[in-house]
Amino acid sequence: MADTKLPSLLERHWAESALAIGAVVIAAVSLWVGYDTMRTNRRLVAATSWPFVQVLESDSQGPPRSLALRLSNSGIGPAKVEFFQVLWKGQPQRSATELLRNCCQIAQLPNHFHGASDQGLVLRAGQRQTFLHFAAGRANLAQWKAFHSLFFLNAGKLSVRYCYCSAFNQCWLVTETTGQAIDLNPPRVPICPEPKVTFNVVKFKHG
Repeated sequence: MADTKLPSLLERHWAESALAIGAVVIAAVSLWVGYDTMRTNRRLVAATSWPFVQVLESDSQGPPRSLALRLSNSGIGPAKVEFFQVLWKGQPQRSATELLRNCCQIAQLPNHFHGASDQGLVLRAGQRQTFLHFAAGRANLAQWKAFHSLFFLNAGKLSVRYCYCSAFNQCWLVTETTGQAIDLNPPRVPICPEPKVTFNVVKFKHG
């Protein structure tokens, strides 16, 4: 009867080490695959919740003629508007009254001028929110023409600045200026800053 040769201690050590290394490699690969899958799923979920907020101008021929500025969420996810500013020549305006006084020498809000605050607002995908609306009438025609000229004769002097976040707290800080193209890739920010001046904190309606 032939003798059975048992593996030496060194051979057993290498075999056990190879099995342990293989197990570690398999575990590492599985961990990486799981992490990459989670990261990919997170990106997909974030992509399907991506908001894109922009300011739209509406110049209606009427009758009556009217001009409106609206925040619009053209993305595919909800947008949390953290703050909103209207700037004239780079200076933030506290209200529509201050804006009209500085831009157009209008001392008080005319009739048929409506506005609302947009900070602390949640816009669903496809939703729009009007923040300024001015309709022309016999009594305010000169004032309306002065305000209307902001967008065609004084392009570049009026701008809006706002910050919004997605449902996953991805935030964007945007500045739009009349007469300039919209930035389709606004800069990302970790969180929305807290501005010292916001536009029209209290909602109003005049006329």
